[in-house]
Amino acid sequence: MAPRAAISNFVITGVILFFMFIIGLLLKGRMRLPSELKADETAKVAVPASVPRAIPVGQKIAEPRAYKTGEFWVLPHAQIVVSRSNDADTLRIRSGPKEDVFVLYGVDASQALWTHPLRIAAQANYFGGVAQTRVLDTGGQALAWITELLSKQPFIVYTKYARVPQTERYYAFVRVELEPGKQKDLGELLVRKGFASPNGPAPDSVPEAGRTPADYHHQLQKALSQAKAEQLGAWAP
Repeated sequence: MAPRAAISNFVITGVILFFMFIIGLLLKGRMRLPSELKADETAKVAVPASVPRAIPVGQKIAEPRAYKTGEFWVLPHAQIVVSRSNDADTLRIRSGPKEDVFVLYGVDASQALWTHPLRIAAQANYFGGVAQTRVLDTGGQALAWITELLSKQPFIVYTKYARVPQTERYYAFVRVELEPGKQKDLGELLVRKGFASPNGPAPDSVPEAGRTPADYHHQLQKALSQAKAEQLGAWAP
């Protein structure tokens, strides 16, 4: 073979091999072996998806201010608010972000201020004709005692939000937890210590199931008899 022809064949062979190499690369990019395809799928599964995570923010869930049971709204996390307008049977109470003034059902506590002279005179007469200053002294003791009690012991307010006429106050029962799991009616405690009479606004129902307003009044009368017998509070000689 002539040298020129040999060179031509070599060049042609090289070009053919080059194009075959290029075609092979293109085919390999489009056609994958089964083993290669399986490896690709495994790699895709192994990559974790972007899943949002819950991040604690330290926010405390607030307890409910009140809930309804039967006819009454219950304020389970009540706190007494010290106020110049407080009396032993008329108390400013905070529950959650709100403050209300509640007047106790069933009892009439001794006045602590001269703001209601006719009422003070009637109370002095009720407690056996004592001096009006005795009523005020008893009222001051009652308010100090009840403020300390409700500041230290947990208590619950039961109210229908029935408004005291011509005021922004509401009638209520207050139950104080003197012992774990045992509640005592605050009005009964006031009468029992000689700080109040059972002559307050009469309720038309009570929070406890199976009890009546007559049962509650009888309970207050019993507390009154004990206070008189022991000469407590305004009944002292």
